Formats: sequence, C-alpha cells, structure tokens
Amino acid sequence: MDDMYYDGDLSEEELLQAYYNGELDPDVAEELLKYYNQEPYEQERLPLWDLMEKCVIPTWSQTAHSVLPLLVMCFMYKMMTFFLSQNDDVNDEENEGGWVFSRSVLHITCAIFGLSALHLFFDYSLIFLVIYDALSFTMLTLTCWKFKGFSGMFLSIFTVAYLLSCELIFADPILWHKIRGSQMILSMKVISLAFDLDNNTIIKTPSIWAFIGYSFHVGSVIFGPWFSYAEYQRASSQQSISIAWIKKILLSSVLAILCVVVSTCLIPWLILNGTSDWLEAYRDAQSFRFSHYFVSFMSEVTVVVSGIGYSVSCGLEAWDIAVARPWNIELPRSLVDVVTNWNLPMHTWLRFYVFKTVKPAGNFAAVLFTYAASSLLHGLNFQLAAVLLSLGFYTYVEFVFRSKLSRIFDACVQARRCKPDCGHSFKRLHPFVIITNLAFGGVAVFHLAYLGLMFDSSPEEETGYTMWHTVGKWANLDYASHWFALGTFVFHILI
Repeated sequence: MDDMYYDGDLSEEELLQAYYNGELDPDVAEELLKYYNQEPYEQERLPLWDLMEKCVIPTWSQTAHSVLPLLVMCFMYKMMTFFLSQNDDVNDEENEGGWVFSRSVLHITCAIFGLSALHLFFDYSLIFLVIYDALSFTMLTLTCWKFKGFSGMFLSIFTVAYLLSCELIFADPILWHKIRGSQMILSMKVISLAFDLDNNTIIKTPSIWAFIGYSFHVGSVIFGPWFSYAEYQRASSQQSISIAWIKKILLSSVLAILCVVVSTCLIPWLILNGTSDWLEAYRDAQSFRFSHYFVSFMSEVTVVVSGIGYSVSCGLEAWDIAVARPWNIELPRSLVDVVTNWNLPMHTWLRFYVFKTVKPAGNFAAVLFTYAASSLLHGLNFQLAAVLLSLGFYTYVEFVFRSKLSRIFDACVQARRCKPDCGHSFKRLHPFVIITNLAFGGVAVFHLAYLGLMFDSSPEEETGYTMWHTVGKWANLDYASHWFALGTFVFHILI
C-alpha cells in the first residue's frame, strides 16, 4: 500500500497481514484493530454549549429546511378544500354536477401536490410508485367488475409480487430503500380500499381522480400515516380552521423537533462509546426509537395541516389523530403495549385486514402471519424480518405466559390491562400486581434494547442491513433476548 495508509477496502484478515508485514502505520493499524475487535475507546463528551452549536441548531435547521416545502403544499391544499367547502353552490345537493367537478379538482390537486412532494424528496424514483398505482387501479377496476368480493385477495397478491420484483430485480437498492416508506403507505391504502369494497364498507368503486387523490394524498405521501378511503372522503368535504387545529399542529411540531434532537444529539451525548455493550445497545435502540417518534409526530403535522383527523365529539371540534405513543413504549407495561402503540394506524390496518382474516386458523398463526405481512411491507430485509418475527414470537410468549399467571394467581398481570370491573381477586393497585407488572415492563425494555441495537448509523443503512450485520450484533450480546424468550416459553409449558 502506498504511503502506508489504509484505504478502507481491506478485510480483517488482510488488515492483519498488512500490519504484520509493516505496511501500515502502527497508530492507524492499532485504531483499526480496535474497531475490528470492538475494543472500547475513550470518547470525550462535548460541553453543553458546543453540543447546541454543533448538533442541536444544525439538526433543527436542516429538519425545518427539509419539511417546510411539504408543509406549504399541505397548507395550500387545505386552503383549497376549505374555500370550496364554504361555497354554497358546491354544497347544494341540487347542483350535483358542480359538486362532482369541484371534488374532481380537489382530487387532482391533492395528487399533483403529492407527486410534487415525492419528486422533491425522491426525485425520479417516484416512477415506481406511479407504476404501482396505475397497475393497482387497473386491477381493482377489473376485479370489481369480474370478481366481485375477491379484490382484496387479488390486490394483496399483486402487491407482494410487485414489491418482491422491485426489491430483487428492477430497483436500485439505495433508491428503493429511500422510497420504501412511501411505497408501504401506498400499498396499505390500495389493499385496504380493495377489502373495503369487498365487504361493502365502500359501495362504489372510486373514480380514477379519487383513487389517485387518495393514493398520493399530499399529507401522507412522505411520512404517512395510513388512513382509510372513507376518512379521505370526509376530509375533502368537512373542513375547518380553528384554534384546535392550530394547537394540534404546534404541539406535534414541537414534539417532532424534540424527538429528532434527542435522537441525533442528546442520546449519543449522554451515553458515549466505551461504556458497556448493553448500555450502547440501549443507546442505539433508543436513538432509533426517537427517530421513529420524529417521523410519527411529523406525520401528524402533515396530515392535520392538510385536513385529515377532524372529528366532533359532544359538540366540540377535535383533531385527535395519533400515530405513536412514546410514553407507552419507553415505559412499557408489556411488549404487547409496545407493538400496539408503535404505529397506531398501521396496528389498526394489520388488525382489520390481516389478523382478523387469518384468525380462523388460530391465534398463533394469525400473530405470525401479521408480523410476516408487516415485514413484507417494510421490505425484503433480513434485519427487519428477523426483528419483526422475533417480536411476534416474544409477544405471543408473553401473552400466553402472563395469561396463565393471571389464572393461577387470580391477579391483573395479563399482557393487556384488565378492565376495572374484571373478576380478579388481586387488582392492579395490589403491591404484588404492581411489582409483577413493573418486572415485565423491565423485561420489555431489555428486549427492546436487544432488538433495536442494530439500527445504527453504519454505511449499510442506505441499502438495508444484511444478515451478518444483524447476527453479529446479536452475537455480541450472546443472543440473550432470544434465549430468555425461549426459556420463558418452556417455563410456560411446564407450569
């Protein structure tokens, strides 16, 4: 090697050989060997002001710069729907032609804004989404015409085939990884619409303009979340600008900014490299979770700005859409709580369109099939599949084990909270019940640290993590979480 420098292309074996042949600078070789052997090294903690100047402020500025154009498009669409909804001629039932025309203009405008946002974030990679949407509409129209009642099944099979072909053949791995989130939301919308047509929740097949407006809704096309076609229809006809709307936007915006700052700056600053394997695992997993909270709160902002989430309760207006509940994840009662509160709209989608469909085959099959479906939607990635399927096994084991304990001790220690009028002798405020539930909460935190530690900022993040990345991370912790879950399951069988 020229000038005795390491160019980053050597394997561990080649690095060792170069070191012993004297081809590497000793200081460089020592640091690289520490990295390969995963030896801890000292890392200095920045002063708090330097952290603000070098991380917090740039992170906030970059985030605002990225999402501001999207928010402007969402607001413009909201204003358009608001003014059209105030038009007496449009809302007049006798003026049906004008109303249909105005709704079509709204659908087209929403799709144009959505496609513009996709181009802004993903450039011409959006072509994969457009092709999928066009093929999906064609198939939906044909199945509703010729195979009424089977549209959901046909669209599900087509979606899986399309995702796999893009993942394995047609799409560049880096580009596909970038648009995977938007593709997932689009797939969920198409499949849910097909099933809703099958069960007559939606009576009439949407027009092409309504379909593309729903598919590329500007408020959900980048960050999500999923919402039903019925919710989209309501949002395009019931619009309001109020104090409640502004408060919801401001609250979710502040929480989103706090989460991205905590994920990017605060957590790595609090837990430095060189502490312990488990502390670093908890740090990496928590940093990943807070980045997810950022996306969740930002998705609340975009959909509310664009008009989704409006409801009226007891005569009072509310914008009560929620995507994630971080407090139930960071301080969990059970892994079931974590799964439920991780992504509330997706949990609803999986429960209605996957779990209930497979449930006649048994709870265990329904749970595993649900997690398999979630894994496919997230992409053909060993790491995500391993995490989601492990989580499926964990939640099943926890659910059956705690149900058995609840029966044996007649106590409120099930994975799900008991209702106030449950028949257990020992209620949730009994000291024994409190201690037991806290212990299971600690076990849930342990599992989350283990499962989430591989979602780090390594170079593989751009294309998706490999099998060896995942196995290597878990091997460093001796597969402790999997052994613990297996032991719990065996103990559940024995008692």
